[in-house]
Amino acid sequence: MVYDYFDKYTFICEMYDEDADDIIELVLNFFPFDNSIQVIDTKKGKNLVRRVQLPPLKLEMLQIGNVVNIFAKLLYIRDCAPLTRRILFKNVESTFALIKPVPPSAHGKIITFIMKKGFRIVRMKTGKVTKEFAMELYANIAGSSMLPIIIDYITTGEVIGLELVATDAVKEWRKCLGATDPTEAAPGTLRQLYGENKLRNVAHGCNTPEDAKKMLDLFFGYEKGVPRVPFRATLKNCTCCLIKPHAIIEGNLGAILEQIATSDQFYISAIAMFAVKISNAQEFYEIYKGAMCIHLAEGKCVALEVKCNDPNKNPVCEFRKLCGPRDPELCRQLYPNSIRAQYGKNIVHNAVHCTDLPEDGELEVEYFFKLLANVHE
Repeated sequence: MVYDYFDKYTFICEMYDEDADDIIELVLNFFPFDNSIQVIDTKKGKNLVRRVQLPPLKLEMLQIGNVVNIFAKLLYIRDCAPLTRRILFKNVESTFALIKPVPPSAHGKIITFIMKKGFRIVRMKTGKVTKEFAMELYANIAGSSMLPIIIDYITTGEVIGLELVATDAVKEWRKCLGATDPTEAAPGTLRQLYGENKLRNVAHGCNTPEDAKKMLDLFFGYEKGVPRVPFRATLKNCTCCLIKPHAIIEGNLGAILEQIATSDQFYISAIAMFAVKISNAQEFYEIYKGAMCIHLAEGKCVALEVKCNDPNKNPVCEFRKLCGPRDPELCRQLYPNSIRAQYGKNIVHNAVHCTDLPEDGELEVEYFFKLLANVHE
């Protein structure tokens, strides 16, 4: 995303004050010239944080709905000032994207393609869709002789649903997809790169913002507290992997998915993106406090249920080898091909969390795909 230069961007934020057991409203000012910030307590009319440089904070992290870490204080960005909105978020919208039933080894490449095109992924999960859902998705070709074939293809395999955010997202996503027939798609488009034919053409895009809104609700929405499209985890003979917020922000989500999916030993049986509250992070990590919990809560993370191709092997023990030790520096010396060696920065920002104890794999997967997945606010 390209930003016009501006002296100051202003965001309306909320922060939970543990001492007062209350939500306080704050104003976050970001100064792009020197990458400095200022945080103002609006009620008291005082600086909570005086203007100071904060190199880890990037302008692209300041998105409405995101959580940012300001010196170990977690600020939820609720809104922004009108001028900031006009400059940063002009024509920004959401669209629904569906990755069709393709070999799992292709998922990482597709996700990387999407992120390199400037789309921000804000919701994501694997699922199986019903005939009714597929009929809504392809309502624009109702009556076509191809429709029953497409419906059968979409409903018999596993798909990945995504909410993509960008300027003119609906139009831009369709442009990135290319023509329905991969042989007619423009060079460099998703379907030209990875599509097989008109049916197996990688992904689907909506035609209008109204269609996108409807499909986002049908795929990610809840009815009477139950997800309309159920989460896919089996919760059996598995281990948990969390792709951490920094790895997603840095554009490494697709590469990590690809490394796992193309391994001879593992396959990913469920994927979902979550926003984790600090209380959930503390509950999940239990023995860890401070920075590790704060980092997990400062942005979206992607939870994976991972299984071994060999059912006789313990997925927790085997998967830890692929991730490498907790310290990325040690990984780079001893296990340079491990996930943490390639995408980790330090012991907190170490790209992924993976289950420690053999008996905890199913419990950790259950925490995300059963407990957090069914918390709908």
